[in-house]
Amino acid sequence: MEAISQVALAVEKGATTVRGIIDVTGLSRLKVERALQSLEKQKRIIRDSEGFKPTGMPTKPNVRQCGSCNCCCDILEVTAVAKPVNELCKHWETGKGCTIYNDRPQMCRSFTCAWLQGHFNDDWFPEKARLVMHFSGDTVNVQVDPEYPDRWRQEPYFSKLCELSLNGIRARGNPGYATLIFIGSDKFLLLGRTAVPDPTLFGTAFVPVTPETFRYWRARSQEHAQRLNERAAEIQRIQQEFGYCAIPDDEDPYPPYRPALLRLSKHPTDKLE
Repeated sequence: MEAISQVALAVEKGATTVRGIIDVTGLSRLKVERALQSLEKQKRIIRDSEGFKPTGMPTKPNVRQCGSCNCCCDILEVTAVAKPVNELCKHWETGKGCTIYNDRPQMCRSFTCAWLQGHFNDDWFPEKARLVMHFSGDTVNVQVDPEYPDRWRQEPYFSKLCELSLNGIRARGNPGYATLIFIGSDKFLLLGRTAVPDPTLFGTAFVPVTPETFRYWRARSQEHAQRLNERAAEIQRIQQEFGYCAIPDDEDPYPPYRPALLRLSKHPTDKLE
């Protein structure tokens, strides 16, 4: 019932998408979707082309417009028109805009940045922020204008990005979502206030050091990822059991993990011997 109330309140305050509701409530995707189903059955909310809204609220046109902003035509890659990342589209003309707008590819037709969707205030207007944020699958993508490479580390952006990242981590396994930063050829996985450079395709194992920072290990293979995640889980179990667990520097662990972790943390291991 608490999740249903939180979701209903988030919709009343203007959240129109599942992602937006997750960001507002901090709930897992599964809980949000179940709450939405319940609210729809109770006819407390409806779903239309604009997303979710409370029953009885009139449809509102999207008051946000791209205006002079062409960041997505500059920063993002569009393979359908052979447009590389961080290069202004050849079909864009100053004073005219997109010269193939009526025949633009589906990739362009379906793209809407997070600001245009209404997820962020006007500080996040891409032309001002020099950041283009969009959602894909279980990922928050942050494309940074390479002429402003440190913008994402500045305020008010960094604190909000950290918040989004922590929401995704805390929902981990429910499932959660990742927050990725792209600056030219550089890529970062954001873990709270910890930025992981060059995250691998096999994943990143991590454990909290403070509520907003993490110790991490980048996996080199699926097997390596499994071992790293198993040890990270054991570290957290020992932390819960003893209140403390030393975090090893070893980046290629092999089982059994618990005896070595207990010895490193100077906890009794007699139960294991």
